[in-house]
Amino acid sequence: MDGDVIVLDSATGEEMARIGLGFGANPVEVLPFHDNKTLYVSKRGHDEIAVIDAGTNSLKTVIKTGIHPNFMSFSRDWKYLIVATNQGGKAMVIDLESNAVVSEPRVGLGASGVAVTNDNRFAYVTSIYANDISVIDLRRMERVSTIHAPGAIAIVTPPGSHLAYFCSHRDRVSILDTRTNKVVGHIKVGDTPNYITLTPDGGLAFVSNALSGTVSVIDLHGRSVLKNIKVGTEPGSSAISPDGRFVFVTNYGKGSNDSSISVIDVETLEEVDRIKVWRYPRGIAVLPAE
Repeated sequence: MDGDVIVLDSATGEEMARIGLGFGANPVEVLPFHDNKTLYVSKRGHDEIAVIDAGTNSLKTVIKTGIHPNFMSFSRDWKYLIVATNQGGKAMVIDLESNAVVSEPRVGLGASGVAVTNDNRFAYVTSIYANDISVIDLRRMERVSTIHAPGAIAIVTPPGSHLAYFCSHRDRVSILDTRTNKVVGHIKVGDTPNYITLTPDGGLAFVSNALSGTVSVIDLHGRSVLKNIKVGTEPGSSAISPDGRFVFVTNYGKGSNDSSISVIDVETLEEVDRIKVWRYPRGIAVLPAE
């Protein structure tokens, strides 16, 4: 919430480094580039994306965006970063070679989540205020369609699948067929789902339910919830370890003494650790040990 990126040893919970982004930066999401050498952090409070050198734990540069950058996604060819900006009705497409915004396609107000189709043709941007999903053609760099989707927030596209899964309403994950842009099903989860993390093979989805204090584990092939795992207060963003063994979930908490990171074992579907952290954690990424 304040403006720091904290580097922790995931095995011990020890703080190894701290990267200051400025008071009020309010970093929302942390995404590692495919080489794990660079991190991109959406600074909602400063209307910027911070670019961090993961080797030296230092700030490389910042990229100005629209108002309140939120969740993000890389294009499948790693050429672009697509950013949902919560205010202003625009998404930002950033060229990662030049670190410049090259397009600002229209989206709905309250833009939140971003997912890119496996063929790298379209980006789907959810808008929680507009209750829709904007479909952006990444060749034309413009919105070509909208889909009615009440309460849509986080969205993911599993590898090799034509389906997208997004948090919607107050208690469900909805299933979208990207070939037809039709919603084809729903899976009931906990109260106020707000983030989804996939296993590397795309078989399981871990859904953070903010007001339930749980993580729902969904078998995407069977379209069923395997388990609801109790975690900390107000779970939000999550990330899976590079080896696929653990999911790390930020628990925003009710106060600075209640903030933590839950560690979930992917095999046993149990919370195996809860790491106490500095107040109000939001975005998280997990990098391999050097």
